[in-house]
Amino acid sequence: MHWNRPAECAATIRSSVAQIPGLHILVLDNSSSSANYAALCQQLDPSVEVLRFQENKGWGPALNVALRKWLNDEISRYCFISAHDAELAPDCLTRLQAAMDANPKLGIACPQYPDCSVPHFSPLHGVSYKFVNPPRSDRVESIDVPHGTLMIVRRECLADIGLFDERYFAYGDEHELGVRARRHGWEVGLVWGAIVANPQTSTPSPGYLLTRNSLLLVHDYFGKWAASLRALVILVNPMRLVIFPQQKNSWFSTRSQWRGFLDYFAGRFGSPPLR
Repeated sequence: MHWNRPAECAATIRSSVAQIPGLHILVLDNSSSSANYAALCQQLDPSVEVLRFQENKGWGPALNVALRKWLNDEISRYCFISAHDAELAPDCLTRLQAAMDANPKLGIACPQYPDCSVPHFSPLHGVSYKFVNPPRSDRVESIDVPHGTLMIVRRECLADIGLFDERYFAYGDEHELGVRARRHGWEVGLVWGAIVANPQTSTPSPGYLLTRNSLLLVHDYFGKWAASLRALVILVNPMRLVIFPQQKNSWFSTRSQWRGFLDYFAGRFGSPPLR
């Protein structure tokens, strides 16, 4: 998935094909600027396929275009899904593939982040993270939801559970896919020793999306009363930012959180509003 980060995207692709020679690469360009799109194409090997959208479709809706093509036209067992700026350890992809080969019930797997965070999903806190000491490498730990920077999905799993829920647009759709997989009897795992870093984000309106989609995810899997309790927890943060404005940042501004909060209750999903 690419949006206005040509150098980082090209580096991610080079790292990927170095680990698995012959890997088929499809770049989904989410309406990058003409200059960034041209810069990306100049850095890519001719074997890399590029699909450019005329609008920013977001994460899930854009990936669904590729995943439908994969399920309909190809026969490979697995598909890697990656952000444009994923920084892969040299054996990251091979470790993920080995984990899938070893367990046919593993539907989705992701690598660890360098901070050793483990994602958890609960009705009160939505998706939260616990920081742990890393166990023995190659262990696959069962988790509630996958990290979204990079993951591998099994063909049979997606054929069974369906694709990304496009209401989310971005942030949370990978979590929803993981919860749905588990509800259908598939395992979701974190592969220790397979490492990916994601130093920064370039997605518009992350605070808005994280707020709105956290409520949507809790509503989808725990019901409206749980979502109401989750909303009360989220309300504490805008109040804190009013009292302590020095703690504001571009991700979790009071305005972006309020808009996400209100749009959830208004039933407005999909692409975030224009700033």
